[in-house]
Amino acid sequence: MPNKIFSGIRPSGKLHLGNYLGAIKNWIELQDKPDTERAVFAVVDYHGITTPFDPKTYHQQIMDTALDFLAAGIDPKKSLLIRQSKVPEHTELAWIFNTITPVSWLDRLPTYKEKLGETGGRYNHMGILDYPILMAADILLYKSNLVPVGEDQLPHIDLTNEVAKKFNSMFGQTFEPVKPYLAMGTRIMSLQDPIKKMSKTGDEGIALSDNPDEIREKIKKAVTDSGKEIVFDPDKKPAISNLMTVYHLLSQNSVKEIEKKYGGKNYSEFKNDLAEVVVNFLKPFQEKRKELESDLTYVEDVLMESEEKARIIASSTLTEVKQKMGL
Repeated sequence: MPNKIFSGIRPSGKLHLGNYLGAIKNWIELQDKPDTERAVFAVVDYHGITTPFDPKTYHQQIMDTALDFLAAGIDPKKSLLIRQSKVPEHTELAWIFNTITPVSWLDRLPTYKEKLGETGGRYNHMGILDYPILMAADILLYKSNLVPVGEDQLPHIDLTNEVAKKFNSMFGQTFEPVKPYLAMGTRIMSLQDPIKKMSKTGDEGIALSDNPDEIREKIKKAVTDSGKEIVFDPDKKPAISNLMTVYHLLSQNSVKEIEKKYGGKNYSEFKNDLAEVVVNFLKPFQEKRKELESDLTYVEDVLMESEEKARIIASSTLTEVKQKMGL
């Protein structure tokens, strides 16, 4: 069965290495596969407004995210690159799904409680509870069957399949099952706390736009585990294992090769080498991004052309949905 892919990232802060290794790297691999029929990648700006944002800078954040996608290797000739808010069918299908989804399916999701916990309950509104339904609409609007996600998003893929199954049972076969696409690197952890995902703030993450000196300083300050052995053991040595995962994914070295290379060496030597691996890896990305920044008209044209094509697909799906519902 041909792959129809959808995935997106919120435009909240600068994209970091975890975003690249956990998502965008997989996107690029999938868009190039011969069995990929369709790939839609989105700046999910409606999801971005479920948490605090600044209207004065939000448009620039959206464009910065699109620039990062293109600089990282999303090919407009192979994939559609869209801004979620420019395709109104996303929210229209989400409303339809709201009418068939029990509230209990949403308030049981761990991410809802996590979001409330992050703000101490001060930032609580319907969008935080309901955004998994918008995510389901994002995916199913394009009849997608493969979604590259991190492990923390698996409950949302399960919910998407529950919603699709319920719609099919109520109104007739419309949506096929959605499978998650997981790859190593889907959970790159914080440099300061290896039990938390890499963040877009402070020293916890390496932004794709960080200059060489910033990268070296962040890796130098990255926490390590007790002991001196450079071995891959996520349970007993989560900090060094996280750094080794980054090294492995950005280089041609396997984890075993890294262990052998740094056997008997200390954390400082490993970190120094890792910093240079990251700097060298990001250099072509940063050069490409500067090139794109000098031609924003091209970037806007890519987005508008993709969004026009996306609306054709989305409109077809929504028309089918409405006809089956008697609307």
